[in-house]
Amino acid sequence: MILLEYNNRIIQETLERYIASDRKELLDVLLADFDGVKMHISTPNQEQRNVVTVSIQWNCIKSLLANGGSEDLKAMYGAFVQATPESGYDVTLKFDIDNITSDKEKFPEAISLLKRHLLGAPFKKVFQAVEKGQTHPMIVVDYREGEAIYIKGDQERVTIVYSINFKDQDDQVLAKTFLQEFSKTTSGAPSVAYSQKEAPGELKGVAGVKEGEGRGFVTFVLFKNHFSAQRASGNINNLMMFRDYLHYHIKCSKAHLHSCMRERVSILLQILNRAKPSEASAGKEKKTAAGKTFVRK
Repeated sequence: MILLEYNNRIIQETLERYIASDRKELLDVLLADFDGVKMHISTPNQEQRNVVTVSIQWNCIKSLLANGGSEDLKAMYGAFVQATPESGYDVTLKFDIDNITSDKEKFPEAISLLKRHLLGAPFKKVFQAVEKGQTHPMIVVDYREGEAIYIKGDQERVTIVYSINFKDQDDQVLAKTFLQEFSKTTSGAPSVAYSQKEAPGELKGVAGVKEGEGRGFVTFVLFKNHFSAQRASGNINNLMMFRDYLHYHIKCSKAHLHSCMRERVSILLQILNRAKPSEASAGKEKKTAAGKTFVRK
């Protein structure tokens, strides 16, 4: 099964071409990412085309910034983070490509990880608290309309629940089958559970939890060995892309089923076509196995 990229390929490739170009044209690129994210790459000053801004707009950014996102952005991007974001956006990075002090080859990829660092911040914050033996109250990230991620830290483990809204009933059926097999592949490490309609016990009493038809809940339980210093970053990458990973494979499964059905229909049509009498045989006298004669019309 394929793992989706957790950086934004469009940002990375746009900046790579712009940095490598000898003749700097004006940049004005609007793009979308998973989970309703809108981003903008531009050169706001026509006279200073070496100065580039990258902005992001996302409904849940205030929650992300309040739960470790602000600190992580400062640690990752430093002075690039603007105190006043671009109009219509929530966070803006501004940098001079002629004065990049870090590795220029890796710089575009680092900027393309903007969304990753924002969404990964709450996971990182809870992981660090539990690693120190502390508890952490539940963090709710309403990252999509009608869907949320719930992250709670106990002294020995972190529980992560994804609330997923399946608008298509077929998607819900495929998701159940997929997640049953998915839970087997993990062999209980980490523990994975899936429930439909009703929220798991971890969300009892939590305000704003939506239940009912078309609702699914995926629960991960991680222990300290899953978010040690060596594993934390990689596991955060996988966790933050889980919802997109799930729906990607549901769509792939539906495409495969449709392909199989089209192939089967094609075979049946071939059989029917072979059963049609040819024009050459029409009007000729034929005999049955019993010896009777008939004329095919």
